[in-house]
Amino acid sequence: MKRLIVYLKQPAICRAWALAFAASLAFFACSNGDDVAGGVTDIGNSIAREPDTTKIAGTVVDMQGNRMPAARLTLYWDNGYAIEDSLEAVADSNAQFEFRVASTDMHGYLQNGRTTVIQYADSARGVVNAFAGVYLYARSGSLSGISLPPSGKATEVRIGSRKALRGSMSGVASGKVHIGGTNLSADIQEDGSFSFDSIPPGMQEELIYSESDSVLGYIPFTIQDEGDTVVLPQLENYDGFLWNLDLPMLADAYGFSSYHTDYVVRFDTSRSAVDINMAGDEQVFGHNGKLADSVNYVDGVKGKAVLLEPGQYIDLDTLNPTGGDFTLSLWTKWNGPNGEHQVLFCQRAYWSDSTSRFQWHYEVNSGSFAVMKSMPGRPEAVFFGDSTSVPVGEWAMLTLVSRDHKVSMYVNGKPVAIAGSDGTEFAGEFVPNELTRSVPFRIGGDEIETETWNGPLDEIRIESIAHSPEWIKIRYDNLKP
Repeated sequence: MKRLIVYLKQPAICRAWALAFAASLAFFACSNGDDVAGGVTDIGNSIAREPDTTKIAGTVVDMQGNRMPAARLTLYWDNGYAIEDSLEAVADSNAQFEFRVASTDMHGYLQNGRTTVIQYADSARGVVNAFAGVYLYARSGSLSGISLPPSGKATEVRIGSRKALRGSMSGVASGKVHIGGTNLSADIQEDGSFSFDSIPPGMQEELIYSESDSVLGYIPFTIQDEGDTVVLPQLENYDGFLWNLDLPMLADAYGFSSYHTDYVVRFDTSRSAVDINMAGDEQVFGHNGKLADSVNYVDGVKGKAVLLEPGQYIDLDTLNPTGGDFTLSLWTKWNGPNGEHQVLFCQRAYWSDSTSRFQWHYEVNSGSFAVMKSMPGRPEAVFFGDSTSVPVGEWAMLTLVSRDHKVSMYVNGKPVAIAGSDGTEFAGEFVPNELTRSVPFRIGGDEIETETWNGPLDEIRIESIAHSPEWIKIRYDNLKP
């Protein structure tokens, strides 16, 4: 069993929730009715009859924090297949409510008040480990909302206008997605897309993905009362958790958040990231392969930047981030063309088929920005824009993304067209050279003295993942002077 640790931050309380998933989970079945709440209304059911009960209480408010007296609430128990039980209540004149839930029927739900995953045993179905949860649905007039109730603590259920929801799954062409605690489900189309015409907003709700009689993953998220449509970024299934690696940064831009997620730690050593913030610990070498006697620090976009002298470069030994998808980015105040090639990033010992794997540079011969693997570059080279694509004399963020062996270049969060494409193409096929030896990874220059980048460098980031255009734009907006 693999574990995914998700650090979550809720209003006034910061907590860490550990969500563990079995390799095979049970099928999540859902009905197709139109009622948003859905499920079975069974007042006085087995949940309520148990003598050992857990108190779930709180207040119903709208998205502006106004109390909603007489709001109706339903507590739905979802065992991973369908909504099988429920309790109803009505908020009092102060908009407060209370449920008493049988602790023994929860089978681990609210254990220590932290997890929403139930280890649920169902002898009739032969299931030992299944996805399950308990959800609070509240409604008042045209307003509604859904939430996950905490244990032994007052909860605030927020209600608002219903939203349309759109999203997509990477590498998925079938199956269903479901809004936990409702009877709302949507088919996943051949292109991986899915949509809901109307779902309740909520501070804590869950999108659940199932296929071929198995629940395969889910994502907890929050929808605030802004706009009519929420668009989720493309999701991938990471061992039972639906995720997008750019999600923490994208949440606000997309109109939702994943419980205000700070970050996710995934036990996957294949992904790496290197940040160089010009704090004095970067390794600056000369073209002779020796550490530079001095480094020229100037004012940067954030703190200090490094202005490399002719022949200098920043050395990262034999780092190899180009084995699959990758993202390279930096900030520079470019001084413009100088009659020479100017290296941004390179992975080479020398410029030949046997010693060069990758290079991104300003190509003086074509007057454009080139991605090559060796010389001669054609037909493997991809050329972007021209010398005017990067502003001169002002700070700009340059980014190169390689996804599925197609490279794209961005300046200040905007894509740069492939040279000669009349602005209609923005990605070109590129596969780094396969070498039989490790070669140096360098920034801002190489072993040739004249090919140093002409301008200060700052906020360098190297990652073995392909970031989305939205992530690039938001990173630019967050750092721009």
